[in-house]
Amino acid sequence: MSTVISENPRGIVGWFAKRDVEVYPRGWLQVGLLVLVVIANIVANYEGELAPVVPLLLPFLKLNLIDYGFIMGGTTVISGIVSMVLGSRFDRYGRTFFVVFGTFVTALAVFSMVFVHTTLDFIIVRFIMAVILGLVLPATTGLVRDFTPRVGRALGFGLWTFGPVGANFLAAGVAGWTLPAFHDHWQSQFYIMGSVCLVISIVVAFFIRDLSPSLRAQIIKDHRDVEKAQDQARHNTGEIANPRLVFGSFRIWALAVGIVLFLLVYYFTTAYGPLYLSEVFKYAPSQAAGIASYFWLANLGSLILVGIISDKLQLRKICSMVGVVGVLIFMFFWIHLIGHTVSVSTMIWYTSIQGILLGIGFGPWMALYSENLEDIHPTLQGSGWALWSFAQYVLAGIFGGLTFVIVNAIGFKGWFYICIVGIILYGIVLFTAKGPWFRRPKNAAQ
Repeated sequence: MSTVISENPRGIVGWFAKRDVEVYPRGWLQVGLLVLVVIANIVANYEGELAPVVPLLLPFLKLNLIDYGFIMGGTTVISGIVSMVLGSRFDRYGRTFFVVFGTFVTALAVFSMVFVHTTLDFIIVRFIMAVILGLVLPATTGLVRDFTPRVGRALGFGLWTFGPVGANFLAAGVAGWTLPAFHDHWQSQFYIMGSVCLVISIVVAFFIRDLSPSLRAQIIKDHRDVEKAQDQARHNTGEIANPRLVFGSFRIWALAVGIVLFLLVYYFTTAYGPLYLSEVFKYAPSQAAGIASYFWLANLGSLILVGIISDKLQLRKICSMVGVVGVLIFMFFWIHLIGHTVSVSTMIWYTSIQGILLGIGFGPWMALYSENLEDIHPTLQGSGWALWSFAQYVLAGIFGGLTFVIVNAIGFKGWFYICIVGIILYGIVLFTAKGPWFRRPKNAAQ
């Protein structure tokens, strides 16, 4: 059966007006739609990738670390509130409007950073970016679920992480390469990436699509279920279930909060990684940005690999637990490094290992969370991912705002011990999730 995107589109207006995929996408169409989601996610997440220029931006704005932490934390909380308030809209009206609108506004906001001269200017731009991220994250995660059956979902979400992780890698890599050429002028990074984001937003606006509401209401475990799901969709209105089914689920809240606690060190690296390397190990800003880029590259690679393994085994919980144990052991070693001189080449290896282990813990969780949402009701993916977005941004915002208050009180070692507690709590939370530990489901695709 051929895949139909739209019926009788008339020119540009028709192409934009008819945005529903009526038949489940397969083959190159499925790949193309996932690629669009990934690049849209890169743009949406670039709003937060200030880390490589923070050592240069803070003196320019005359900001200290604590004030900067509160600004980043406060605007991050805004993202979570926006996601939670609009959560049910992602299911009711589809995902693409939020993605198209969000990527275009983000591109403009990235450009606007070059006009920032005061702390108030910075707060305004950060606020706009935070609102947009709160719109786009649940929309893109919902699209990944829509375009991937369960047997390919961990890999699909591994590709989705090219958004937040890829944006970090891109920001760190471009900064490490171009900052010396532009004599460490931080504004250069926003001219470069603003141009890239604008081009991507136009491509996304033209080609991104949604599944029809009735097709989104189906659970597809593998491609053998596609024909049956399409037949059921023809007799289904796609009516949305009550979001309270998700918002009132202890299991969903536990999984959402648990993974945020596990990723505290990831959020720290996102916001302050190059700054931490500069402050503690005395690397130059361009060196610190270059080292950080290897963390993100290794993280990306591990997310893809563990996604493939997790999909093959269909054992999300044990795959994620391997990452939990690995990160836990590594964190004690990471704490031991503080106060020691470490060469750039050696630090690249250490940060790469950290990135790999975090990817192993996080990748399978995304598929696990999506499947637990589907088991409640397949029409509530947007609401469920909005809940996670709320938990993520509120908790990450609070901890981000308090990071340097904590560091000033008990040092970086004390902060990393707090991260260790979060890792342990997530390991406990995994036991609340539905899904097998060691026995592969009988209906898993061979």
